Formats: sequence, structure tokens, C-alpha cells
Amino acid sequence: MSIGMATWVHAEQGSSYPDMQILLDAEHTIAGEPIQYPQDGQAKLTASIITIPSGKSTGWHRHNIPLVGYLLSGELEMEYANGKRVTLKKGDALAEAMSVAHIGFNLGKEPVQIYVVFIGTDAMPATQAAKPPNEPPLQAGTDAKVDLVDLAEIDPRLQFDLRYASTNNFMSRPLYLNARALLQRPAAEALKMAHERLRAIGYGLVILDAYRPWQVTREMWDEHPLDRVYLADPLNGSRHNRGCAVDVTLYELKSGLQVEMPSGYDEFTERAHPDYTGGSVDQRQLRDLLRSVMEAEGFSVYENEWWHFDYRGWQGYPVLNLPL
Repeated sequence: MSIGMATWVHAEQGSSYPDMQILLDAEHTIAGEPIQYPQDGQAKLTASIITIPSGKSTGWHRHNIPLVGYLLSGELEMEYANGKRVTLKKGDALAEAMSVAHIGFNLGKEPVQIYVVFIGTDAMPATQAAKPPNEPPLQAGTDAKVDLVDLAEIDPRLQFDLRYASTNNFMSRPLYLNARALLQRPAAEALKMAHERLRAIGYGLVILDAYRPWQVTREMWDEHPLDRVYLADPLNGSRHNRGCAVDVTLYELKSGLQVEMPSGYDEFTERAHPDYTGGSVDQRQLRDLLRSVMEAEGFSVYENEWWHFDYRGWQGYPVLNLPL
């Protein structure tokens, strides 16, 4: 964005033409595409104001024609299918991407309003829905052997409550086709050892989630932008995507029932934090017991979720998108 006199004003007009603030002077879109106008059909300009409420997104889409946007209010994060992210604030202008799919998120508390001018023809739709990216990120140094194993086969004594294979989850729909829990073999063997320790004192493990396809991480990120502190960034991939993270809770061997913890599973509040000081004494003691046993076998708890444990060496595994 630049500010100054419009250099394109003819010299004879220059003395009387009013001062002008240049909001945008571009030959390429924000995604680096050369700006080209449609060659066929009657030229058509469409000016509009687009409003995005707090916590909502535009959905993934692409444009067929050039367009210029100017942010009237709020703050908008744009993500493009090529992995680029930009944050637009009030007063910013851009030549929006055309063929490159993208999505916009309102991460603030106030509505975002964008003044948009579409420059096209009467025969060409300006915008169409697009699918989100479907390829996980490639990262250097992730050459550990992939050996996902089924936890039900590693330890049949485990209980399973795989929420993402049902509607009982924060996305309110099944995200897995099959209710299976997979982990990389070293992590699975360590989990079995942790289970042995717990069984010796009257408790068992309940598996809530394990390996998670990258596409599911993408969906969570796109649909819950205000909960990002509890979600993994798909541009980096998660430990779940690597098959090196497991979500667990405890059950009593005597009753077979899950114990009460300071928060529910996937509760996005401070009660979910492993150092939360609220709740009952019994709830905190059971949460801390789970943590101490898992850490003794090479797992570490995630700072925002008492139930989430990452196995050591997770950095060496690639981000996977194998369906369940």
C-alpha cells in the first residue's frame, strides 16, 4: 500500500486534480498471480460489503475474476492453499487471489466488514466454493519408520471411547469412518506399560483418541477459529497426525466406570489445563496420577489438556493423512 499523488493523472490535469490516497497499486494478486481481465462477455462491475461475524469464516473458495478488497472494520486472517497467511486490519487493501483457493477467518470480537469490487463479465460467476487443501505439510528430518499398530490388539484390556467416530464430540459429527485407535509401535508399547502400572493400583486406561488423519486437523482448525489455543495448526501438523499422541482418561477396575476429572474431554476452558487448581481434591489427584504414570513411560502432557499425552521422539515422524 502506498500514499501519494496519482501518477497516472494526465499532466494537463495535474494542477487541478485533487490529492488522492492510493490504497492499492498492483499488477499481481496477493498470491502472486498476474492480474488478467476476462476477454469475453459484457464487462460488469459489482461492488459489495461482505460481513463476517466473530468466530466465523468465509469458507474455502476461489475467484474467477479480478477483485479488490478494502477492510472497513475488524481484523481478518487470510490463508491460501499455497500455505501463505496474511492478516488484514482496518484500512488495508488487497488484490485478492483468483485461481488460488483461500479462506478468511474473523478471529476478533467485532464483525469484519470488507468493501469488495469484482471486475468481471455478465457471463462469468465471480466466486465459487473450493475444497480445502488435502496434502499434509512435508517437513525435514521426519524419516522415522511408520509402524501404526491397533491398540486393541496391543492391549485388549484397554477401554475405548472414541468420540471422533461418533457425534459425541465438539464437531458434532463423525470424523472417522471406523472406531479404531492406532499409535506408532514404540508409543503403543509404552502405553501398555503405563496401563500395567495403573492396573496394579486399581485403575485402567480409557482411550479417547490416538492417531488422527491430517484432514481432520484441517477441518477442526477451519471450523473453530476461536478455539485455536486448543487445536493444532494444519500448516505444521499435530502429534496426533504423526501417530505419537494419545488422549486418555482412567476407569476403575472394580466398577468399570470412568472416573471424574476436573473437566470433561475436549472442554476448551482453563479447567482442562493439567495444572488447574479447581475441582475436587479427588479429581485433581486422579488427574495427577494419570500424568505421573504416563510421564514415567516417556509421555509428556500437553499444557492445555490433561488428557493429551505426546510420546518422546514424535518430531521424527512424518505428518500422515491415512484415513481411518
